[in-house]
Amino acid sequence: MQLRLATRGSALAWGQSSHVAEALRALGHDVELVRITTHGDVSTAPLTSMGGAGVFVGAVRAAVLDGRADFAVHSFKDLPTAAEPGLVLAAVPTREDPVDALCSSGGRSLAELPPGASVGTGSPRRAAQLRAMRPDLSVVEIRGNVETRLARAGTDLDAVILAAAGLRRIGLAEHISERFDPAVFLPAPSQGALALECRSDDDAVRAALAELDDPASRWAALAERGVLAGLQAGCAAPVAAYATVNGDHGQLNAVVVTEDGSLRLTAQATAAADERGASTVADLVVSDLLGQGAATVVNLGATKHKPLDGRQILLPTRAPAGLARALEAAGALLTEVDFTRQEPLPLTDLEQVLTQPWRWLVISSPATVRILLEAGWHLPTRFGDGQIAAVGPATAGALTRAGITPDLIAYPGGGAALVKMFSAGQGRILLPGAQAASTEPAAGLAALGWQVEPVPVYRTVPNEIPASVVSAWREQRYDAFVVTAGSVAASAAASCGVPGPAVVAIGESSADAARAAGLNVTRVALRPVTDSLVAAIFEALVAEA
Repeated sequence: MQLRLATRGSALAWGQSSHVAEALRALGHDVELVRITTHGDVSTAPLTSMGGAGVFVGAVRAAVLDGRADFAVHSFKDLPTAAEPGLVLAAVPTREDPVDALCSSGGRSLAELPPGASVGTGSPRRAAQLRAMRPDLSVVEIRGNVETRLARAGTDLDAVILAAAGLRRIGLAEHISERFDPAVFLPAPSQGALALECRSDDDAVRAALAELDDPASRWAALAERGVLAGLQAGCAAPVAAYATVNGDHGQLNAVVVTEDGSLRLTAQATAAADERGASTVADLVVSDLLGQGAATVVNLGATKHKPLDGRQILLPTRAPAGLARALEAAGALLTEVDFTRQEPLPLTDLEQVLTQPWRWLVISSPATVRILLEAGWHLPTRFGDGQIAAVGPATAGALTRAGITPDLIAYPGGGAALVKMFSAGQGRILLPGAQAASTEPAAGLAALGWQVEPVPVYRTVPNEIPASVVSAWREQRYDAFVVTAGSVAASAAASCGVPGPAVVAIGESSADAARAAGLNVTRVALRPVTDSLVAAIFEALVAEA
């Protein structure tokens, strides 16, 4: 089976995804890795200020939900405890070493570090337990990928604490000075475990991934995460848990530590090593900790802050799939507006050009597909056996639903990306689409020697903007305006005025149109897809805050 795996581009994420890909290939599957950029990868802000480890997850999940990938590999500890609608946990492979590890200059253990030694960590859980064990040390908050943090041990820091699993997965285990006993220095819930997620309605992918599932690792990870969920704690709360399976029973240990390390609450329970048992053992441990006063001595809601809390964002209703969900999950308050609408044009010109020989039919947008379907066209019959290209994954999805399998799909999307996929050639390329379409891909294909014939099948016209939106715009209540097309920018500028809120544009052509309309463009997404737009919005509203 052919599978597309969404993964971040960091060495750790890429390494663990490659490990899963190789395991699936050994089972006879063909796996392609799809690189996704997240705000956590482009920002150097402290993890807690960005809303916790979940900042790494949203864009990768969006890639699976909108069809750019078939499944994703996450560090299980990075996943929010709440389920994501439309996704399912398809497998938890055999867990890597779950413990925390000390990496120090000179290979010294924790006991060998002198009083006042500086130890770096970005985890409040690790910091709290470290202060409980060695209150004489200086704990320094650090950020960055594994290699960046590791490099600080022996330079400006005496040591750093990292997950042993991450070091092992990227071949840096030789830097471990000491593995902490998980019964004493408890790891993060589900640390060392991987979570393989796919769309809940994709039975074929679920079955393929299930071949990698390890029941003991799944039970331990779910039991540990049940502690976080039950305490309603996030990754910035000093909560740790460690579960093991022995035969048909499993044991769960958990700890809640005050941030200064002065008070440590512990709990332990045992239950059957089945799915219900994982939930049962977590409930027992949570009840014990709450009974000891965990909620009163520790800020369990330490990660309730979301990076876009209260930020007002103006968004076109036909924005890329998953964008609204990702922004709302980050705390943004969205106003979605239909800035434009598509009016169909007579299809006589398209009917005529289709009767003459052509090499390629390039479909430039989902709107083109919709217009043709609404006109009653049966696309598989109308398009015949010619080669069909889609300008991006969203357009390809619209064609697929209409019964057409594209011969070529531009990734990540856009006219320029499609042109790059064509070689120099001769022959006719038909390009049905908007009446006032972008100059790409027509200009780029013509430069390669093709005879390109744009055929308008609809025109984009501005909608009347609600008075409440115009008022909020003029009163400067919007923190950002996402521009997904030049027509969106023109409609907003004409109705609401300029310069308006900070504009985050989906690409350079949209940015140019927004500037031409007098709007204030502050960020342009690197690619015309959800994850790049999310990263650009975070950069505009969070990184500079």
